[in-house]
Amino acid sequence: MQVSVENTSSIGRRVTVSISAGQLQSEISQKMNEVLRNKKVDGFRPGKVPKHLIQQKYGAQIRHEAISHLIETSLPIALQQEALEPAGRPEIERIINLNEEGKDLAYVVSFEIFPNVSLPDFASIQVEKYQVEIKEHDVDKMIEKLCNQLATWTPVERPAKRGDKLTIDYNSTLNGKPYENSSNQDVALELGSGLFIEGFEEGLENAVVGETRELDLSFPAEWRLEKLAGKAVQFSVLVKAIAEKKLAAVNEDFAQKIGAESAEKEVVRAKVKEDLTAQLDRMVQESFKKQALEKLLGLTELAIPKALIEKEIAFLHEDLHRKMGDKAHHDSCQHHGLEEEAKNRVSLSLILREIVKLENLKPDEQKVKEKISEIAKTFGNAEFVENMYYESEELISGLRSTVLVDQAIEVVLSKASMTLKPSTVDELFKNEI
Repeated sequence: MQVSVENTSSIGRRVTVSISAGQLQSEISQKMNEVLRNKKVDGFRPGKVPKHLIQQKYGAQIRHEAISHLIETSLPIALQQEALEPAGRPEIERIINLNEEGKDLAYVVSFEIFPNVSLPDFASIQVEKYQVEIKEHDVDKMIEKLCNQLATWTPVERPAKRGDKLTIDYNSTLNGKPYENSSNQDVALELGSGLFIEGFEEGLENAVVGETRELDLSFPAEWRLEKLAGKAVQFSVLVKAIAEKKLAAVNEDFAQKIGAESAEKEVVRAKVKEDLTAQLDRMVQESFKKQALEKLLGLTELAIPKALIEKEIAFLHEDLHRKMGDKAHHDSCQHHGLEEEAKNRVSLSLILREIVKLENLKPDEQKVKEKISEIAKTFGNAEFVENMYYESEELISGLRSTVLVDQAIEVVLSKASMTLKPSTVDELFKNEI
């Protein structure tokens, strides 16, 4: 087997693999013998069919199957021989002497390889780490927020107002015609939440149970479905129920739900402050990490294989529709920004991959155990979940990859230049760092 490699770009490769006529004939003969042993032909016992009949009827098929098998088995060897790692599935451009008896066979494949990544000096990466002191009024606000989150809803017989939760059915049309996902039933909607398009929630204020409201609105210009963006839409909304919010009281039930040992004021406040501190620590660390990775991305130039971008776009597209609950027609629409996001994610993945290689990182098994324990605690039967991970090579392999990425990020963070930036709880939540 002879192999030649042509560089079509910095990461593009075209590989030609030549296989001798003798090796091809040997493969064809082997396939022919398999057919002679197993093929059933009327009038002949198995294994007694004349070779010339098999050749006449199945010769072309046998030759093509032999060539397919040779390509399948020889390509990995050729790639290993030339130390080439395709970033996507190699595409066959052509097969030379496909139907020429007695001649050497050759095939040509093209693909992109993983790029060389030239990493910057991590010390040149400058990031800010927020420094926050929790005040008493911050604890007050968090208790108010928890009272709101743990609120109950009571049905009322009066016109709807902001803050109420409505149960609605709706139908909508564009130019008098329904469109994809244009109707829904038993939808829970809190007036003032801003979850629906502008004008929808406002249009239901003062409505009563049993009333149908007709609303003439427009989708935003930057709507997630491009074909609906900026279009006028007509809604017919039936109000089926109205419920009023009753804020939770700070009592024993409240204390139990937030994990406080008692409903005593100082005990509740201490627990709320503890949880708020942990939440802010996570936010600050995530912000620190996000800044460092964005700077790292901006300082690293690399060619990105198209196959990896396309794969990531497909993943993001499917994930978006899964969250939207719309899988049926996900191939029929486009979403703004997915390609750019895919490029950034792939680039970052390639950069972290290079850090893992250069630093010779191995998954920290203690951190893998901690990850499994952390995941298991979110389920009712933690022991069962832990065993499930330890018994599944696929699950634990995925966690090892996650831990390895975290370790690569830690390498960057440990060398980046950090400055402290004073901030407040309100600023952190407002900016959603």
